[in-house]
Amino acid sequence: MFNIVLTSGLIILGIRILIAQLYYSDLGFNVVKTDEKFRYALSLSPFTSKSIKEGYTFEYNGEQISTMEDLEKLYIKKGATEMYVRIATKKSVTSEDITDGEIDTNANVHTFDQAMVLCQIAKDLNIPINPEVMLAYTYMDMEKQQAPRFHEYPEIYKLQNGKDWTELSLDEINIVLKAYGKFLAKEILNKGCTVNNWNLGNEANFGFAGVSLGLKTAVNKKLENVSGFMRYILPFFNPGWLENNIWKYNAKMFAAVKEGILEAYKDLGKDATNVKFSTHIATVVMTPGASARYFNCMKENGYEVDTAGISFYLSTPSIYIKSMILFKKTVKEINNKCKVPVFIGEFSYPSGKMSGAFAGWNKEVSGYPHTEEGQASIYKDVINWGKDHGVIGIRYWAPDYEDWGSMGLFKFSNKHGEPKKALLDNIQ
Repeated sequence: MFNIVLTSGLIILGIRILIAQLYYSDLGFNVVKTDEKFRYALSLSPFTSKSIKEGYTFEYNGEQISTMEDLEKLYIKKGATEMYVRIATKKSVTSEDITDGEIDTNANVHTFDQAMVLCQIAKDLNIPINPEVMLAYTYMDMEKQQAPRFHEYPEIYKLQNGKDWTELSLDEINIVLKAYGKFLAKEILNKGCTVNNWNLGNEANFGFAGVSLGLKTAVNKKLENVSGFMRYILPFFNPGWLENNIWKYNAKMFAAVKEGILEAYKDLGKDATNVKFSTHIATVVMTPGASARYFNCMKENGYEVDTAGISFYLSTPSIYIKSMILFKKTVKEINNKCKVPVFIGEFSYPSGKMSGAFAGWNKEVSGYPHTEEGQASIYKDVINWGKDHGVIGIRYWAPDYEDWGSMGLFKFSNKHGEPKKALLDNIQ
């Protein structure tokens, strides 16, 4: 009898999962209302500076572009309402792309010094900038976890009182994070930049600032020995484990950074009334319910986001057969359960076959072939659907980066980029 009941239960579960994968309806969708204007976050990428220095050039309608400033001016002409800067704790560029003796392609693209250059461009072009404060030494995302390092910031580093980051308690970590948040915000604001939205962390599903799956930390000693493969299991079968072992700590850490940022506004005599805060997660490894639980866990533990940020790559392998259904259900669940709008912090779609490191990113959405026309159509359709369904903005990721394969908005030949249809079209 037990085996029959168990088998029946598994069959019912399987049917429910299959229905969830294949069916979507707007029925019961309670769209969050906001007076915030839609954010067209088309921007220079973290890799643009490196590309320009390597001799890359671009063109648009016959106009030749060879500087970051002129490329961002093009994006503004195409409707961009903000710039973007991703910031690691590494302060300055070094001679090699190596971290701790290993090749690190992110070693010299997210440094503090490079961030300040982008902030200056935003100030000069009179466009708001959206800082992504990673609190990782060179990089973090859903697959790579990394703690921050502050040895290049003596006044902040001394707050560790001689301890390694892995030895710090949560309270000790938060003292440092608050100080860093205050320092960083002052540096950006003193550049004359306008910041309407601060994003803390990058695809922070599995950790932030060293309290992360697979890393050693005194905050939760069991995290060090958790297999990386669990990031593909826990969101689906046991998001409660993530809530109790990672997310609740990260929320308090985000709150400490936020507190420091707001203190910077106060010290500088600047009004922070309308400044918004968020974090963002990857959706391909999450169920819609798990995504909503993440943001609600943030709120319950002291970090209430104004906007829920997500990465949305339709062509990547995911837990859903139909990626568009996963996207729409995630947006619906966050609107309904968290009562905040969604910002798509990373989005792109191929215009041709992906290869190399991204060879697995060739999943095709029905009605949107991997062509320039398909790429342009899905970009526009996601925007139009989103505007009516609680999506507050979108950032097309790395539009000018050749190593992004066919995902970008330029087609390259001999380091020269010509615009694709998605960039030529009017996205507004």
